[in-house]
Amino acid sequence: MSHVELLKQYELKATPQRLCVLGVLEKYGHATLDDIEKYTKVKFPTLSLSTIYRNLNEMLKKDLLSEVKLVNKKDYFEIKKEKHSHLICKECGKIEDYTIQTDELVEQIETLTSNKILSATVSFDIICKECLSTK
Repeated sequence: MSHVELLKQYELKATPQRLCVLGVLEKYGHATLDDIEKYTKVKFPTLSLSTIYRNLNEMLKKDLLSEVKLVNKKDYFEIKKEKHSHLICKECGKIEDYTIQTDELVEQIETLTSNKILSATVSFDIICKECLSTK
């Protein structure tokens, strides 16, 4: 699906800025606000950080994007996709998506605590194979 169609599906106008942000996120998978600003400035030198931030927030509100919150790091953004976990390299900072079934775990925690879990995020701190090969 094209980015124009994706934005239309989420009832968002396909502005050049939004298309550019989606292009960055598709290319890099995960990007911080600073990363997005750096790459969008190449195409739109006068684009302000507040405009990028506003567009990110609008896409987050519509559930087109997700925010990846990492301990002691800047937040990352990604285009929403099926449930997945993140593998975060402690050496180079690369973030990889990894699909793992968490339904059983969520159900178990809900049963044990009598709470309703609305969302769950699972991340693993790793040393990636590329970093391991340089040691």
